[in-house]
Amino acid sequence: MATHTKLDATPTVAGDRPDTWFELFKQHSYYLQFAVITTLIMGMYLHVTSLFIGRELLLRYVLTPTFDAVLAVPMTYAGIVGWMLWRRVVHPNRWHRFIYGFTIVYFTISIPIHGQTFMTQRTDYILAFPWWYSYFILLVQMGMLAFTWRLRFKASATEPVHPA
Repeated sequence: MATHTKLDATPTVAGDRPDTWFELFKQHSYYLQFAVITTLIMGMYLHVTSLFIGRELLLRYVLTPTFDAVLAVPMTYAGIVGWMLWRRVVHPNRWHRFIYGFTIVYFTISIPIHGQTFMTQRTDYILAFPWWYSYFILLVQMGMLAFTWRLRFKASATEPVHPA
């Protein structure tokens, strides 16, 4: 039995749609890509801004405790869910597995660095990093962004991989 959701949409079989919001959430891999990409874009914004205005002005006007605490939310989510979905990610080769692992380790290490702002309400920890760090990490973040954009997931951890 086919149903129409919009007048211009093609018919869909009712059994193909998720029954609950959680099934839809799971079908979209718990929105891991969205969380990773959001976090990376926020981080890239901070590093580019740091290069243009300097770290002192960045700390005063941009990287506020509130901004850093907000950044820590999708970062923490991506770090935790990234580990949970390891077996559902389609890894076509060892390089892919390595880069995915690197990305998740990067997020995991970043959680306490940015999460400490909840307790201290201070963001001057960035002064511990050398001034050139933003140049380096921007290249890394652009690579992780491109990699994450292209991630594919299996429906379940036990499902075999079918080439697209």
